This record gives sequence, structure tokens and C-alpha cells, in this order.
Amino acid sequence: MKVISVFGGSGFLGSELIKSLKKKEIQIRLFTRNKLNANHLKVVPRLEIIEITKKTNLKKALVGSDIVIDLVGILHESKSESFDDIHAKRLKNIANAASGAGVKRFIHVGALGSLKNAPSKYLQSKAKGEHFIRQECIKCTWTIFKPSIIFGPKDKFINLFYTMVKYLPVILLISPFAKFQPIYVNDVVEIIIKSFYDKKTFNKSYDLGGPKIYSFFEIIKLIALFQKRRVWILPLSNKISYIMVRIIECLPLKIITRDNLKSMSIDNITKTNDAYQFKPRLKTLDAYLTTKSSKG
Repeated sequence: MKVISVFGGSGFLGSELIKSLKKKEIQIRLFTRNKLNANHLKVVPRLEIIEITKKTNLKKALVGSDIVIDLVGILHESKSESFDDIHAKRLKNIANAASGAGVKRFIHVGALGSLKNAPSKYLQSKAKGEHFIRQECIKCTWTIFKPSIIFGPKDKFINLFYTMVKYLPVILLISPFAKFQPIYVNDVVEIIIKSFYDKKTFNKSYDLGGPKIYSFFEIIKLIALFQKRRVWILPLSNKISYIMVRIIECLPLKIITRDNLKSMSIDNITKTNDAYQFKPRLKTLDAYLTTKSSKG
């Protein structure tokens, strides 16, 4: 029986991936730093949840794995976790351990726009992580997927603004003209699974986007349209956006940071949408919102 080890499997994308993998005759190892985060997946058959601690020997833990999939990512830094710690150093350790354990296949989901000279630390750290995969995966083939924002039932972007539109009469919109190419979570899951043993994907990187490009302002208008809500959307200038973010950063709950704002300063869209190499049809945000709104 094939063994697939997943890092970040308890998150939004990971949970949907594991739900799809459970339909196949495979063993799944889910690596997490907190087992409680994976409680909702305990019912999945042939799933082993492995809690990562400082004492964990990753190389030993990955022995016997046919494929390693890394989905870990954070949007905000904290005192205990930096972007470099999570997106670069951690990934270097996992890729090195996978190669040393004899794993033949390594798949990583990063972020669209990740470049060494990107405007934000988030995107720069994602680029470092990709570099380490190429450097450390000496004995295994790798594939890197770089999606735009991913939407679905439990995403933290579309759902956040869906709730805001539902309850707020006025929305002060930061970086209203930032562009995104949202891609549906199950489309991303299907693309990942299709790449498992496809030799054409070996040692290649793919930019993934949905079928339509929207500005931030257009996304909020679309959400309001499908909710049939009359909401006053006030676009903020770059200068006011920066001031607003500085104020929001002082709140206990992190919603957006100046680094996030820097990421939004470049369009989160693909020049060539590689998603169509895997799927001829992709679900639109409009179609998703139609279904979501009908459910209330």
C-alpha cells in the first residue's frame, strides 16, 4: 500500500486533500505540531496523526513514505514564528529529511508571486523555501504549485469578507485595486493528485489561478451581489490603506499587516495559467457564491 505523508494536512487545503485521498487505497501520515488541530480528520480511514516535537526525527518518521506533500504556510509572523522559520528553514529540514529517508516524490504548495526580490517578507520567504526544495531534493523528484488565493467552504479570505458584507453596512476597503485570480480548493486538490505520478510534472513549478481575474473591489461587489445586500464599499487610497493597517495591527486579532499590504502591491495573477494543463474547466468564484448564497 502506498504511503503519503502530509505536512499542513489539518488546514483548509490539507483537510480537503485528505478527504479526497481517503477514497483511495493508501495510507496517510499527517504531520502536525498540535494533534488537536487534526481532530476533525480522525474518522478518515488509514490515517495516522503524528505530532511533531523538538525531539522528532523527521528522517526516521518519513521512512517508507512514497510521497511527501507540504502545505504549511502562515500569513502573519509572530514572536515565536517568522516567515523564514516556517516557509524556508522548516521546509529545508523536511526536504532534506525526505531525501535522506529515500522518498521518491516531493510536492509543495507555495504562493503565486514568490520571488527573491518580492516586495514582502512573506513572498520572499516562500521563494527561499522553493530554493531549498530544489537544493535538498537530490534523490527525489519535486513539483511546486504556486496558486493565487484559494477559495472554498472554510477559506479565510472569501469567507471573512462574506461575513463582513453580511453584517456591516459600510466596508473600508484597503488596496481596492489589487488583483487576484481565485482558484477553487477542489480544483487545486485534483491538480495535486493528478501530479503524483505524472512524469511531465517532475522537477517543475506551476502557477495556478482560477478562470477569472478580479480586483479586490470587484470581489466585494460580487459577494454583495450574491447576498443581495446593499453595502457601501469605500475604496481607500494607498496612503490611507497604510494608516488603516497600522491601526489594525494594534488589535489583538491579526487580520492584516503591513507585510500583507506589501504582498498586495503586486497583482496576484498568472501570466500563463498552468491550471489548464491539468483541468480544462475550473470553477468560478461566481458559481461558488451562487451555491453558498443559496444555502444562506
